[in-house]
This record gives sequence, C-alpha cells and structure tokens, in this order.
Amino acid sequence: MSQQKRRRIHLIDHALQKSLLAALVIMETSAVVIALWTLYKALVEIVDENMYRIHFSDNHNMLALLMSEGMHVLGGLLLVNLLALIIADRIWAFYVYGVLRNLGRLMAASSQLNFSKQGPISFNHAVLEQALSWRESESSHLARMRAHIRHLPAQLPISGHDRDSIAATLAKMHDD
Repeated sequence: MSQQKRRRIHLIDHALQKSLLAALVIMETSAVVIALWTLYKALVEIVDENMYRIHFSDNHNMLALLMSEGMHVLGGLLLVNLLALIIADRIWAFYVYGVLRNLGRLMAASSQLNFSKQGPISFNHAVLEQALSWRESESSHLARMRAHIRHLPAQLPISGHDRDSIAATLAKMHDD
C-alpha cells in the first residue's frame, strides 16, 4: 500500500489549553474535597444515629445507608464533571469558531483583492498570524505590480526600442 500524504488539521493553542487544564485540576480538586466533606458529614450522621441503638431492625441496613450516601456523592461528582466537560467544550468551540470566523473574514477580503488593514483580530492563533503575514506579502507584491504597470504606456508603441523597454518591464513584473 502506498503512503499517501494526508492533510491534518491541528488546532492547538497552548495558552488556552493550559488555562483549561488548570481550571479542570482546580475544579476537580475542589469537587473531590467537597464530595469527601459531604460524605464524611453524612457518614458521621449515620454512625451517630446507629451507634447507641440497642435493637437493630432489618429496616436500618447500615451497608445500604452507606452505599446510598456514597452513590449520591458519586452522582454529584459525575454531574460536576459532565458540566465541566460541557463548559470546556463550549469554550473551545467559541475559540475555534472565533479563529475560523476571523480567518474567513481575512480570506473573503483577500479573494476580493482587498489587502487593506482589517479590523482588530480578537483571537491570537498561528493560523491567523500566517494569514496576516501572507496578506502583507501579497499587498507588497501588488504594490510592486502597480508600480510596474504605471510605467507602461497606455498604447503599444510602434518603434522597436520602446517595445524592448516594455518587454523588459514585463519581464521584471514576471520575475517579481
């Protein structure tokens, strides 16, 4: 099987991903501490209620009570983690769509040969930096082409010397 080159899109932003990771670690640590404190309080209450009983009945199964409280805490942790994933996904989607929206605006202006300065770009990403760099190089290239075109006469001259001068200008344009 032959090796095929495939284009892969890597959307990486270390600053955003670091902040999301730090927020996740802080949130997870806080959630675990709160869950453990809640579980501790619930278990202390269950033990205190059942410690001084003289007669145990089948209605008060300690293991079932402990499992029930544990499941409530685990369910809460699961809910917090699910909400954190949804929020992180929305933040990432907002960021990616923001980068793509700005890139689309730049490319739409470029397709109209509008290489003037665009409004401020609210997202900072390598793709946008490359697009801005490309637009600047194309803008300077078009400026050089305009300068060469200004030196061309409005009508094709009849004499051979003038035609050679125009041919040299056109060759210079081709090389640029």
